[in-house]
Amino acid sequence: MSPTTSPNPAVPKVRRVRIYTRLSHALRKHLLAYSAATGRSERAIIEDAVARYLANPAKDPSTSGPLDRLAQAIDDDRRVRERQHRELELLSETFGRFLRLWMIVHAATLTHPDTPEGAETLSRQRATGEALYKRLASAVADHFRRGHRFIHDLPGLEGSRRDGKP
Repeated sequence: MSPTTSPNPAVPKVRRVRIYTRLSHALRKHLLAYSAATGRSERAIIEDAVARYLANPAKDPSTSGPLDRLAQAIDDDRRVRERQHRELELLSETFGRFLRLWMIVHAATLTHPDTPEGAETLSRQRATGEALYKRLASAVADHFRRGHRFIHDLPGLEGSRRDGKP
């Protein structure tokens, strides 16, 4: 058998075309080291890489153009804004319900007392309320600094820790 003939005449020889490209020195060194470590030729490594790239270029972030990256950034921003809007609506609803309850419970504190005893009672109620408010504000600040958010306390909502989600 001569060196120019194929050992199996049924399998045609793959014809190759020579192309030339320039690589940076660092990339060439990396390619040489990878080639030596894997025992594969540089040609085989480059051919496989180009074949994978052309098989599914959409998965390669380097193939997306400026418009694709801009569209992705807009979509990401829209999702963030939608989440923030939802959380603001949730907090607004919660605050509204709290304010309604507070007005019902503390309606008497909004009137001026007619007697000195009533004024004394109102003064004590306000002092107690201020002390409770300061404790509440301190606890909220501490939770906030540790990363706790109100939505984490709500069952059945996306983002709630009680759902087992982050």
